Amino acid sequence: MRLNDMQEEFALGLAAGLAPRRGAPAERRGTAVTVPAHWWFHLVCRTCGHTFRRGDRVRYDLTARTAEHLEPGLGCAGGPASEESGEAAEFTDGLLAGWPANVPVVRLAADDWRIPRPGLRTAAPKCRYCAHTFRPGEQVVVCPCQVARPVCGAAVHRDPARGLSCWERWRPDGRVEICPVAKARAAEND
Repeated sequence: MRLNDMQEEFALGLAAGLAPRRGAPAERRGTAVTVPAHWWFHLVCRTCGHTFRRGDRVRYDLTARTAEHLEPGLGCAGGPASEESGEAAEFTDGLLAGWPANVPVVRLAADDWRIPRPGLRTAAPKCRYCAHTFRPGEQVVVCPCQVARPVCGAAVHRDPARGLSCWERWRPDGRVEICPVAKARAAEND
């Protein structure tokens, strides 16, 4: 390969690398719906403490490198945290009845200790599979080491109505024999 050809190829690669990625915001400030290509994807919102997920509406500022949720249920957009109700709750209940988890599933209340609290110095617990924070009303499987004696309280999303089938991806057989946090034997196997 000649030097001119290599320089031309390098210039094309450099231009492609500097071009905005698909889904990347074009303006310096604005609103967007989060996709994995966004720089804020999976970061933690400074206002509510929740991670940014696919489909979250956000207000961003590229200059200051800040992003803030515009999701009404998270409190950032001025509204209080809310739980699922109405037809969405009926759909979720029907889906879970037709696709049982064969393990206890817990719906997280807004005051559950796993829900992020703005201003806390410690990071909120995250799903052991997808590493996103837990939100009010989401359904989770709590580590079975919690059943007989409190050991860790770790949880994994099990909310297929919200697209969070982390439990089935993480443990397709539906069993946990060793606690992933404390490395203790699960209580149900004692």
